[in-house]
Amino acid sequence: MNKKLNLLQVYRGLAAVLVVLTHGNLILSREMHQGDLLQIFHFGWIGVDFFFVLSGFIIFYIHQSDIGKPNKLKSFIFKRFIRVYPLYWSILSIKILVSLFNTNKDSIYQRSPDEIIKAILLLPQDHSILESNFIGVSWTLSYEVFFYCIFALLILKNTKISQSIIVAWIIGIILNLLNLLPIGESFLLGFIFNERNLEFVLGCLAAYTISKYQFKFATSLIYASIFLLVISVINTRYKEFDVSGIPSLVAYGIPFTLLIIGSVYLELSKTVNIPQILIYIGNASYSIYLTHGFFLSNIVKIFTKLTDKLNIYLIPNANIYYNISAFIIVILAVIMGCVIHSYLEKPLITHLRKKVFTQIS
Repeated sequence: MNKKLNLLQVYRGLAAVLVVLTHGNLILSREMHQGDLLQIFHFGWIGVDFFFVLSGFIIFYIHQSDIGKPNKLKSFIFKRFIRVYPLYWSILSIKILVSLFNTNKDSIYQRSPDEIIKAILLLPQDHSILESNFIGVSWTLSYEVFFYCIFALLILKNTKISQSIIVAWIIGIILNLLNLLPIGESFLLGFIFNERNLEFVLGCLAAYTISKYQFKFATSLIYASIFLLVISVINTRYKEFDVSGIPSLVAYGIPFTLLIIGSVYLELSKTVNIPQILIYIGNASYSIYLTHGFFLSNIVKIFTKLTDKLNIYLIPNANIYYNISAFIIVILAVIMGCVIHSYLEKPLITHLRKKVFTQIS
């Protein structure tokens, strides 16, 4: 269980790129009214589901030996804090500084102190507020931080008490999923008992399964998960199967869980050669995820001005230009995210780890 799992890093990169593609499609449709080719990645939002399952797996995989050991809590909190907040605050600060000079309706001046504090601390709040003034994808980080708090319970308190609390929470999520939990219009309760939280649980179950059981058919499990994912994607796009209302938890959370289990079993049993560029993109996935919206929006504006200046829309088969431009814009956004990783995220985390863990020890 101490082996570094490079396949999971590749999956992190894939999840981030999927989100970039789907947001690229939305932004291009809004700004350029073109870029049909990106529409095939309409399902890219499932990258968020992938992130949640991966996160649950990684946290349990790394910290399962810390469960029931309160002396490990401080180290866990510092590790999670350093991984999430420093880069997020850096990007958020830039976004807020830009907003201070923005006098339109989406200016930061329109937001209340309560909303700003929630955005800074990654406390749950309405998606539309985050998209207009802060970092749109940060709503997913609120779920991430909440999951860390739940896992911290396992580390801090008596295992049986913590397990009882978590089992009650999971039952509450299932009841809410079945519309049997009377939470009304409460945003906070809706967040706590949201079905997305079960994707973290599925990731934990995957890590637990690998730590306790042997499985010889890893490749078959990978193929089965891919088959299920393809069916879900087809249904999402064309509604070919009568599974209307099926939640992401079933359509994507379970197949991703199977994919992770199969991939980890495969990598633990044999050496899997993976191109370093894919591992690097996985390492840079958090930077790509946080910054892609900013880079997409601004690169698209540059392309739009260039298009208008050159009157490209008058050229026959101009749609080919738009489709090529769409992929160039996405690639540039990913590259810029990698630059942020190499020159901001990585040095920042390295420095903080040395400083913080020196104090802890």
